[in-house]
Amino acid sequence: MVMYENMKQFAGKPVTTFQKAGDITDFAATAPRVRCEYDEPMTLRDYLSILFDQPGVEATTALVIGLWMENGEAFDVTPQPALEMMVAMKDKLPNLNALFIGDIVSEENELSWIGNCDHSAIWGAFPKLETYTARGGNGLRLGKINHRALKSLTLETGGMAPPLLHEALQANAPLQHLELWLGDENYGANTSVADLQNLFSGDLFPELEYLGLKNSQYSDDIAEAIAKSPLLDRIKFLDLSMGTLTDKGALALAASGKLDNLSGLDVSHHYMTEKGMAALKGAVKNVVMQEQNEPDDWGDGEMHYYVAVGE
Repeated sequence: MVMYENMKQFAGKPVTTFQKAGDITDFAATAPRVRCEYDEPMTLRDYLSILFDQPGVEATTALVIGLWMENGEAFDVTPQPALEMMVAMKDKLPNLNALFIGDIVSEENELSWIGNCDHSAIWGAFPKLETYTARGGNGLRLGKINHRALKSLTLETGGMAPPLLHEALQANAPLQHLELWLGDENYGANTSVADLQNLFSGDLFPELEYLGLKNSQYSDDIAEAIAKSPLLDRIKFLDLSMGTLTDKGALALAASGKLDNLSGLDVSHHYMTEKGMAALKGAVKNVVMQEQNEPDDWGDGEMHYYVAVGE
C-alpha cells in the first residue's frame, strides 16, 4: 500500500485546502487542511496564522495538518513549531473534535522519513477532541494521555518503537477505535507481541469496538494471541490488514470459535493460501482478504514476508 492521495474526507466532512483568506467561508461544513508547498517559503505557522484570522474559524470541528516544511525543505523537519502555535492559540479552535496530523503522501515524503515530534500538549489544549490521527512515527511521542472525550486513536507508522506503542496503550481515554500501524524492523519497528499483552488481557479500553493492529511483521503472533484473548468477546471489528498473516495465524483465529461475534474482519495484504482463506471465510460472516501475496525465496533457507508500508 502506497499513500498516493491526500485526504478527501475526514471526520465526516470534506477536506478543503486552506492557503489564503477566502478559501473557506463556512468552517462548520468542512475540514480545513493547511499544508506547505515545495519551492515556496511559507511554513505551517504562516498558513495557521492566516487561518486563525478568518471570521468564523471558531466553528471548525475538524482540522487536517499536511506537509510541513522549513525554508522549502521537508527533510529533518518536524511540525513542532506549528503545534506549539496551535496550542498557544487554542481559543481559536474551541470546538475542535477531530485532528489529523500528517496528511502527507509518498510523493511528498515517505512514511518512514516523516519527522515528527512530541504531541503531548494537544490533550490539555483541546478537551473536546474525539478523533486523533498521526502519520509518521519518527520522533512521535504522545506523552500521558488523560482525556475524557477521545474515542479514536490512530497511529500510522512504517516502524513503531516500543515507547510510542506503550504510550498509546496507556491512554486514559474512552477509546472505541484503536488503530496502530506497527511497521517494519528496517524502518524502526522493534516491538513484539509481548508489548501488546496488556491489551490482549482485556483489561484496557472497555468500550473498544474497532481494533486495528496493522502493517505488522508479526501478524501471526498477533492472531494467535487474539484468538486466546477476551477481546474477541466484545470488539466488533478486527483489522489485521497490511501485514504478514499466513495460514498459521488464520487457522488460530478460525479455531477460536469466536469470530462469529465480529461484524467484520480485514486481513487484506496477506500471505495465506487457499486453506487459510477458506478457514476464515467459514468462521466470520464478513471478511475482507484482498491482496494475496507470495513470500520471497532468496535461496537462504528462509521465506521473506513484507508489510504493506515500510519506507
